[in-house]
Amino acid sequence: MPAHKRLRTWIVIADGARARFLVPSEDARRLVAARLADMVAPESRGHARDLKRDRPGRSYASARSGLRHAVEPKHDPHKLEKHRFAASLAEALDDACARGEVDQIVLAAPRRSLGELRGLLSARVRHRIRQEIAKDLTNDTAAALWRRLGPLVKPIL
Repeated sequence: MPAHKRLRTWIVIADGARARFLVPSEDARRLVAARLADMVAPESRGHARDLKRDRPGRSYASARSGLRHAVEPKHDPHKLEKHRFAASLAEALDDACARGEVDQIVLAAPRRSLGELRGLLSARVRHRIRQEIAKDLTNDTAAALWRRLGPLVKPIL
């Protein structure tokens, strides 16, 4: 009878500005960092004034009134930076799947980040997602994550 291949499972803990890649250790008793380094987008956590280039433009209210008003930007700079980060995370996961580095993924992120990321993931990555957890776990330690996620990971080793 052939031996079962051990599935390579990544646990991806993300939010709008940071992603951690973890794998179960060889003895399946803790989580260790995966080959990828953490992804960080400090711009997403900065002040809006630092993300914009200058003050908003001004325009006249109408041709005859002579009043001028500030023009509000069409998009929130924080949301744009978080979207860019989610797109780069989706690309990194797709690259790892294309190289055959991961068989299954457990993905944990806040609801909004998870929803945005879900729309950006390729079919190749979506087929490898074993479970999604709609919760912000980015500040948890590896030990706390193992206590929380260990039961999810152990059956798929």
